Amino acid sequence: MKTENIKETFELAFQNQKKNNFILAEKLYKKILEKYPNHFQTVGLLGVLSLQTKNLEQAKQLFDKALKINPNHSETHNNLGLVFKELEEPQQSIQCFQKAIKIEPNYAPAHNNLGIAFQEIGEHESAIKSFKKAIEAKPNYASAHNNLGLMFKKMGKHENAISCYQKALELNPTSIAAQKNISIIYSTRLDNLEKAINESHKTLRMHYDSAKFINQRISLYRLKHDVQQAEYLSLKNYKINGSEQFQEIGNKILNHKKSKDYSDQTISLNKDEIKSLLPYYQAHHIYQTQKISSDCINPDKNWHDVEKQYFNSPKQIIYIDNFLSNEAIKELREFCLVSKIWNVEYLNNKYLGSFSESGFISPIHLKIATELQQKLPKLFGKHNLDKFWGFKYDAVLGKGINIHADFALINLNFWITPDKYNNNKNSGGLKVYDTAAPEDWTYNRYNRYNRNNKEIHKFLSDKKANCINVPYKFNRAVLFNSAYFHETDKINFKDEYEARRINITYLFGTRLIKKTIS
Repeated sequence: MKTENIKETFELAFQNQKKNNFILAEKLYKKILEKYPNHFQTVGLLGVLSLQTKNLEQAKQLFDKALKINPNHSETHNNLGLVFKELEEPQQSIQCFQKAIKIEPNYAPAHNNLGIAFQEIGEHESAIKSFKKAIEAKPNYASAHNNLGLMFKKMGKHENAISCYQKALELNPTSIAAQKNISIIYSTRLDNLEKAINESHKTLRMHYDSAKFINQRISLYRLKHDVQQAEYLSLKNYKINGSEQFQEIGNKILNHKKSKDYSDQTISLNKDEIKSLLPYYQAHHIYQTQKISSDCINPDKNWHDVEKQYFNSPKQIIYIDNFLSNEAIKELREFCLVSKIWNVEYLNNKYLGSFSESGFISPIHLKIATELQQKLPKLFGKHNLDKFWGFKYDAVLGKGINIHADFALINLNFWITPDKYNNNKNSGGLKVYDTAAPEDWTYNRYNRYNRNNKEIHKFLSDKKANCINVPYKFNRAVLFNSAYFHETDKINFKDEYEARRINITYLFGTRLIKKTIS
């Protein structure tokens, strides 16, 4: 390969990497390395590509190789630190970021990443110092301002946090992360419900405005859900921009795919299909819930007895039937069926999520949180609302959430899909293990839904943990210690839009543990 050909191939690979055309980019980089195995830029960018595609061992090998070629390349030390972060090796991650900074003291990304690493192990003061150094080195570094805001929020300094998030938005008006974090503060404080809803809707509008198809592809289970929802909205006489064309083109794609292989994760789209689908995806539509005449959580239940039951439970795992009032669950269910808010995709298990900070919010959502604190003051009253969300599942294309734990004190999980849609009345619920995540595990280690399953199950086996299986039931809530490992039971619901299993989760309090570097 001639020198001019190397430059052309490298540039082509780099441009494809920028466009997320990873397969072609990797092929081109490897073509260069066959002839010139020590081409430093190619080794480094192939390492970055491997990190982007979560091929972590390959990324580590490539960055190690790059550092043998050039030991004083700060960016490569920083990238290797990101690999160790993904591998749950915080000590080595921190050392890499520190090496990058030693070589280049004003290297802002390394300071920022060091701050994130310190944050994840609970070294809050060190994290704040690192984020401030990143900002000092690069005053217009929006991500560092946002991360500094996260630290202020952890310390309860909400106004300081909001100022940081607003600065991040000023520097980067398209920063969904910063707007989302502003929304989280207002939705969890429960002191200005109108502001909480407005800020959440701002985040959702930013999602709509940025809607696009990466690599001209869409996940099959996402398209199936969205076409079903568009049809449901049409039956309800809602007029959504681009809905008719979306249904027509979407059904054509799904029917064509079904005749071939209906199990693929993603579908390729041509330019005409994208043009037909995009207007609907960019249309804003949220159901306006009706005002509830009395309480949202069941006014006929003795909530003092529920508190006693929880505190007297030896394992702090109970369930509550008829959790919401009939009015509240009817409105909440219509909100989940009608609102175009299901923007978070979980590719491995093929379900959709929506969160309080980006559209999954209404007066009813917030009233439920407020009533929990009022009616169960010993349980919820002394703890702040952390966040709440909803998940929607496809019984044919996907399954439930893998085993994990949450970084909170109390987990309230309830179901709002009628029992008539559940094909197996003995399953479809929640499996809770009576053992908490180890205190020396990082959040990512016990919470990433699709990784570390073997490690978690081995830990539970070694601890001889018991599994409490709570079967699915409409309007049933499960209340348990949020640090316990838990997972969705096997799902077998009818294959219809209204039959989709929907669960809603509220987290309260923060788990207080001693964090260490492992």
